[in-house]
Amino acid sequence: MYFRSHKSQITIYSCVQLIEYRIRLARRSDLGGICEIENSSFTEPYPRFLMSRLLHDYAGSFLVAESKRGTLVGYCVASTNQSSSHLISIAVSPHQRGMKIGTGLMETLIEYLIDRGVEEIWLELKLENKQAIGLYTKLGFRRASVVPNYYSDGSDALRMRKLLRTTIMGR
Repeated sequence: MYFRSHKSQITIYSCVQLIEYRIRLARRSDLGGICEIENSSFTEPYPRFLMSRLLHDYAGSFLVAESKRGTLVGYCVASTNQSSSHLISIAVSPHQRGMKIGTGLMETLIEYLIDRGVEEIWLELKLENKQAIGLYTKLGFRRASVVPNYYSDGSDALRMRKLLRTTIMGR
């Protein structure tokens, strides 16, 4: 497998099956596809009005993965201030999972954040989500803490953090 990356676009090729997609900034017209992925990925999905608000508020860090045919296959969105970012949500269409789309979205988001001088990114996920913990660990995230009763069902969250750049002493 090899990657070809250029700022806001990534194409992944696999020896087993040709998988092509590009990652780009989300557009207002993507909202329906984003909501379809959200609804098929979570037992308690964010409602359409919230996804619309996230698209408006975080337009510069709301990414989508689009297949060669123009179908949305994944998305991620993060809030960002000058030095820190928080991954709000990431999801990949159930039929497209296991094809490194989530990895591509995260790598593109991290590259974007580094280019803007962001120093760290945080995220939370269910403690039971071993697959996602493995993905984030491979991407350089480290366990930071456990947040009790984080989710509406009362389950705990694992908070993870990745340093994107080290601060210079005295700054």
